[in-house]
Amino acid sequence: MIGHALYFFSRIALCLFIVQLLIACKGSANTTITESDVHSIIKEIARANLNKDIGAIEKYLAPFVVINVEIETPAGLIRNQMSRDQYLAELARVFSRATNYEYNQESTVIKIREDGKTADVETDVIEHIVLDGIEAKTITHEKIVLEIIDRHKVVTVLDASVKKIN
Repeated sequence: MIGHALYFFSRIALCLFIVQLLIACKGSANTTITESDVHSIIKEIARANLNKDIGAIEKYLAPFVVINVEIETPAGLIRNQMSRDQYLAELARVFSRATNYEYNQESTVIKIREDGKTADVETDVIEHIVLDGIEAKTITHEKIVLEIIDRHKVVTVLDASVKKIN
């Protein structure tokens, strides 16, 4: 009887060890950032933009993200710094008024920092939108810092420079 109990408990201990090992291995996937991770995130964000899915975009923005937007207008540059909530509210406002929206990315450059926990990304986003019946096409040069925060890969800095194109 004692032999069976020891065997049973040793099997449970082995199973618990294997489960802990699997959890640790799965968790290690969120301890570094790879180019593949960045490409996947970029694709998910592009898909979220096309679907006007604010929640899917929000999950990739750190709560403390710093968003700097510079817009070139005929009257000069307009600069604005926004919090995550302000950015998401503005995005929701624009999406609610858009009747046609296209989103494409070009010229993406990814640099993984030596620590493996941070990536610098530069990309050009081409957007074509009809907003309140007015058609506009823009190119936005984005500089993004992607970091691991609480085991999640999120944007901590977004600098965007927007220009209208014909």
